[in-house]
Amino acid sequence: MKTIWLALLGAVIVHLLYFAAVFSVGYVKTITYRPNIPKAWENAENLQSTAAFGYAVSPIIYFGTFSAATVACMLLLLCGYKKLASTPVRTK
Repeated sequence: MKTIWLALLGAVIVHLLYFAAVFSVGYVKTITYRPNIPKAWENAENLQSTAAFGYAVSPIIYFGTFSAATVACMLLLLCGYKKLASTPVRTK
C-alpha cells in the first residue's frame, strides 16, 4: 500500500512540475513579447481580429497521463526495491 501512495505522490510531483514549466514558459513569452506595429500595419490584411489564449484539453487526457505516471512511478519504485533487496549488505 505504501508503494501505491508513493507512486501517486510521484505522479502528482511530475504533473506539478509539468504545469509549472508550461506556466513559466508562457509567462516568459508574455513578458518578453514586443510587437512590431509599423511592420504589422504594412500588411493590414494579415492582422488577426481575434485573440486566442491557449486551448482546452479534455480531462480524460489528464486522467490518462496521471494514471500512466502513477504506473511508471510504481514500476520504478518496485524495480528499485528489488535491486536494493538483491544487493548484499556489507558489514565491517
